[in-house]
Amino acid sequence: MKVIDTINSEKEESLLERSSAFLRNLILSAVDGVIAADMKGKILIFNDAASEILGYTPEEALKSVNIRQIYPGGVATEVMRKLRSEEYGGRGKLKSYQVNLCRKDGEIVPISLNASIIYEKGREVATIGFFHDLREALKMKKELELTQIQLLQAEKMASLGKLAAGVAHQLNNPLNGITLFTKLVLEEYELEDDARRDLKRVLRDAVRCRDIVKELLEFARQTRQNIHPQDINKVVLRMLFLLRNQDLFQNIKIKEELSESLPPVPMDRQQMNHVFMNIILNAAEAMEGSGELTIKSYLSKSGDKVCIEFSDTGPGIKDDVINHIFEPFFTTKEEGKGTGLGLSVVYGIVKNHKGNITVVSKQGGGTTFRVELPIYQEKVSFDENHTYQE
Repeated sequence: MKVIDTINSEKEESLLERSSAFLRNLILSAVDGVIAADMKGKILIFNDAASEILGYTPEEALKSVNIRQIYPGGVATEVMRKLRSEEYGGRGKLKSYQVNLCRKDGEIVPISLNASIIYEKGREVATIGFFHDLREALKMKKELELTQIQLLQAEKMASLGKLAAGVAHQLNNPLNGITLFTKLVLEEYELEDDARRDLKRVLRDAVRCRDIVKELLEFARQTRQNIHPQDINKVVLRMLFLLRNQDLFQNIKIKEELSESLPPVPMDRQQMNHVFMNIILNAAEAMEGSGELTIKSYLSKSGDKVCIEFSDTGPGIKDDVINHIFEPFFTTKEEGKGTGLGLSVVYGIVKNHKGNITVVSKQGGGTTFRVELPIYQEKVSFDENHTYQE
């Protein structure tokens, strides 16, 4: 009997060891990060997926990392409070809770957490959490939102184009009449110098009105993306032509520091008009219609990008705001005065041009937006939708 009992005991131990090894392999091979820790915060389980999310090796996590280190601020305390509550999946459980983790290198990683408290005879002895990395999902969501916004903007621009075409037609006829008959009067009648000077002023203003209508029509006419090499300085100057004499800019000094002989930049001029106009109008609003706006263009040090900078003398952007200004629907304006879509659309357009946009601001020291766009390369072609193809 003793021999049989010993054999049975050995079989049970072997089965238990195999079960434990199998369970360990399941945890270590899980797609999501799995971290278990005792109530003092010492990590007991740290799988490979957790290592990918947080940047610690399993060895160093088990040896020298406290569970509280992976949570920024007092988030670890908040997680435990929710775990002990009945409101988030039942006492001892926390389901689909979105929280940020702090990687070894300091990067903040958004994750979805499912966690449990492990009890032994009614006493809390450990916690275990399953961490699902949300970075890729949130990136895709953001890209989808940007695409939806751009589609809405395209529809809006198409409607504006139809409206502008009708307005241009209605305005051009009387403007052409004013221009024609003013010229005829100047050519066919002997006039006093004062009268001739006044008529020339009428003619000059009529021509200016005609040019403004033409520029508005060009700005609004947008069907599909049409990228081809452009002189970026001309695009900026045409935009300033539309804006400079607006009421908002009457007390704003505009300085142009545009580098000459810049290489051409592949761009959709209408979309880039939208980018520059949005940045310039934001600067004017930030300065509340009084200050100085400096616009610079120059070739990057690497020689493969053209840079455009818009610097204002406004109050600057708060630190807790600047990291969110390109996010869809984020706005600091009063309700009804802003949708929070402007800069997110700007960001999407620049990225679609294989460029980059950054912002530097100092409270009380103004704000600078910099747009970097790759210069024209003959090896770069465009597909049937006129978008980039390497």
